[in-house]
Amino acid sequence: MNTQAKIETTKDLSIYQKLGMKTKSNQFTNWYNAGLLDNIDENFAKEIQDYWLEKYNAEADPALHMAYMNLTGKKDVRLIPERIMRREIMPVFNDYNMSTFYGDKNLYDTVIAPSRSVETVLRNINGAYFDNDHNSVDAKDAETILLNSETALIIKPSKTNNGTGIKKIIIQDKQIYLDDKPVTIKDLEEIYLENFIVQKAIEQHPNLAAPHPASVNTIRMVTFRWKNEIRYLLAFARFGSNNDVRDNGSVDISPRIGISDSGEFFKLGLSQNGQTFTHHPTTGFCFADLEPIPNFDEFKQFVIDSHKSILHLNLVSWDIIVGVDGKPIFLEANFAGTTSFYQLVTQRPFFGDLTDEVLEHVSKELKIKEPVLMLRHRQQIEEKNARKKQKELDKSKELAKQLKQKNKKLRKKRRDLKQKVEDQEKEISKIKKEHSEEVKQLKNKYTNIVNSKSYKYTKPLRKIAKWLK
Repeated sequence: MNTQAKIETTKDLSIYQKLGMKTKSNQFTNWYNAGLLDNIDENFAKEIQDYWLEKYNAEADPALHMAYMNLTGKKDVRLIPERIMRREIMPVFNDYNMSTFYGDKNLYDTVIAPSRSVETVLRNINGAYFDNDHNSVDAKDAETILLNSETALIIKPSKTNNGTGIKKIIIQDKQIYLDDKPVTIKDLEEIYLENFIVQKAIEQHPNLAAPHPASVNTIRMVTFRWKNEIRYLLAFARFGSNNDVRDNGSVDISPRIGISDSGEFFKLGLSQNGQTFTHHPTTGFCFADLEPIPNFDEFKQFVIDSHKSILHLNLVSWDIIVGVDGKPIFLEANFAGTTSFYQLVTQRPFFGDLTDEVLEHVSKELKIKEPVLMLRHRQQIEEKNARKKQKELDKSKELAKQLKQKNKKLRKKRRDLKQKVEDQEKEISKIKKEHSEEVKQLKNKYTNIVNSKSYKYTKPLRKIAKWLK
């Protein structure tokens, strides 16, 4: 399982960022922690950008180039960064609307039809069972087929990659055992639901088994259809670790060994997290003791021939077993992969001497059509867009909440002001009433005074006083 690596937050990564490296990526972190980015060549970084601007009209993250330089001591501007490879180059060459069809392990023998492959015992397709000859069988017969097996079996989902769900089945005393526990066909259905395949466990060549006998160790080989010809590009061996039956059970730490075009194994192993090995971390096997594959040209022709049946995908990664007789056995076909790691472990650019013309072709294609990304990348983009929309929605909700609270305060303030106005109006009305009453009283008092006898008797005096003024 991949784990998110971390860098100490106190580390100054500005030199890397200045050169255009994505320092938050998991790959950068792995290479940095493994010491593969200890030495940085700024002049080489400029050469990298000059090459990519000239050949592809884009800048490239130079982290892979620097890791490659630290690992091999060689400089090569033609190495292809992971993001450019996955998001731009591979979708030009591979129709990823078809990858699910070609990648269904239950259809390998009919769609790809390799000349030698692992023998299938039972298939489950959309909940229905089929035997090795594609005859439909019920669940009871399916269980009988498993119980009649005389060898150990391997069960795995038929529509997933990277070792997901692969387990060994043992038949003993007419009982099916999975993880050392007795199970029935119904139990397998509960675990795998549907779309799974059961195959005979293969006996591998002792040379490939030696570093880690517990796992079926494979050779990952890559072919490329280019200008009407299927070409072999590169290969490396994949070994399991920690006694896991899978060769990629611990993908971050399991060692991989590059293989030369003549079938010789490199003496230095590399894990996906950037750790290097001279010996296997679980068994202590010395990788320098691996013997070359004497008939490696046969392996290359085997994957080239197998690729002829895959018409919609021009880049294919093959998982090939070296049989006990030293001949190739088809296990799986993959249409993606961590291609930056491919280039590190095989110590070569992905497309080799074809790189310049491949980049030119892809650059032209991207100008005239929108390539279809891998399903998981489409899902990642959709999830990213969904998260963005959710973030905007949450922001809108928060703003609405704030406006609602503000509106509530304004309504309260309006009510308070209205109440204050009403109170003031009442007060004014009261004052008016009191004033009116007071005026009325004064009028009455005046009237009383005017109508009084004293007022009448003193009238002459008031006139005399007026004249005297």
